Amino acid sequence: MKSGRPFIETAGLPYADETWDVTPENVLASVEGVTRPLVLRNYCAHFPAVSAGKQSARKMAEYLLDHYSGQPVNGCYGDPETEGRIFYNKDLTGFNFQSRRVALGELLDDLLSTAGASPAPMRYMPSSQTSFWFPPFASTNDAGLSDVSPVGSLWLGNRVRVAAHYDFPNNLACNIAGRRRFTLFPPEEIVNLYPGPLEFAPGGQEISLVDFYNPDFERFPRFRDALARAQTAELQAGDALYIPGMWWHHVESLDTLNVLYTHWWRDSAAYLGRPTNALMHAMLGLRDLPAHQRNAWRALFDYYVFAAEESGAAHIEPAARGILEQPMSLETAMQLRTKLQNDLKR
Repeated sequence: MKSGRPFIETAGLPYADETWDVTPENVLASVEGVTRPLVLRNYCAHFPAVSAGKQSARKMAEYLLDHYSGQPVNGCYGDPETEGRIFYNKDLTGFNFQSRRVALGELLDDLLSTAGASPAPMRYMPSSQTSFWFPPFASTNDAGLSDVSPVGSLWLGNRVRVAAHYDFPNNLACNIAGRRRFTLFPPEEIVNLYPGPLEFAPGGQEISLVDFYNPDFERFPRFRDALARAQTAELQAGDALYIPGMWWHHVESLDTLNVLYTHWWRDSAAYLGRPTNALMHAMLGLRDLPAHQRNAWRALFDYYVFAAEESGAAHIEPAARGILEQPMSLETAMQLRTKLQNDLKR
C-alpha cells in the first residue's frame, strides 16, 4: 500500500464477540468450550506492565529492561520499503528482513530512535519466552492461567504486521502496549487463504501469501470468500483476545512501541505430541498415492481419528484395545512413539 488506507481497514468486517466480565480469576471457566475468538475488554488493565506502557514508549522500554535476563534476543530488522510487512523476499528464497542476536536495550533504542521516520524501518522481537528472557514478568503480570501451565511469551515491535497464520494451541493474547488489530478466520478457510511453504516461513508457522493491505485478487481470487467469514478485533492497551487453537489471525501493530504477552496451552496431554508431525507423516506416506487409495485411507482416518468418538472400540475387550483406548495413556503413547521412531528409520 503506497497511499490511502489499507484494504483490510476498509473491508467492513464484523467485530469479534467481546465481553467485559472476564478476569484472571474466572478466565479458564469463561473460555472453556469457546470455539470462536473472544475479546476480553480491560482484562489486563491492572498489570504493572500496562501501566508503564500507558505512560510512554520510553517507560515501557524501561519496564522491559527491568525484567530482562540479559540474554541476547532475536532482533529483526527490515528496510522502510517493507512497509512493516513481515514476509518473504520476492522469490520466496529468504525473508524481507535480517535477524541477529542483540541486547534488548540495543533493539529498543533503535526502535525508539527511528520512531519519527516516515516510513519507519521494520524493527521487532518475535515471540520470546518470558521464563528465559523476562523471568519476573509472569509473576508481576499474572494472567490467571497457572492451572494449564501455559507457555508465556513477549512480542514487541514498531508498526509491523504479521501475515495470517494459525497456532495449534489456544492463545490468550494480552495487549500490553500500543493498539493492535487482528483479522480472524475459521480454520476451514485455509483453502481461501493461500498458505505458503510449510517448512520455511518467517515465524516458523506457514503464513498466508495474501497482502491484506493490498490484496491481488487476480492471483488470489478465493480470498474474497475468506473475507465473507472473517471478523476483526482491535485491542487497546489492557485488553486481551482469546484465540481458539487453529484459528487464522493476521496481526497489525499500530503504534510506535507495541508489546503483546501471549499464553499458549493445549487441551490435550503434551505427551500425545504435535499434530503437525502427523500431518507431515501423512504427506510423506499418503499424498502421492493414487486417488482411489487416498479415498480408502480417508475412510480409515475418519474411523480411527476424526470420528473416533462415534466409531469407538466398545466392541473390543478392554485389555485388547491398545492404542484404540481413549484417552491414550502416557505409557501407551510412549510405546507408540518408540514404534514410530523405529519404523521411520527403515
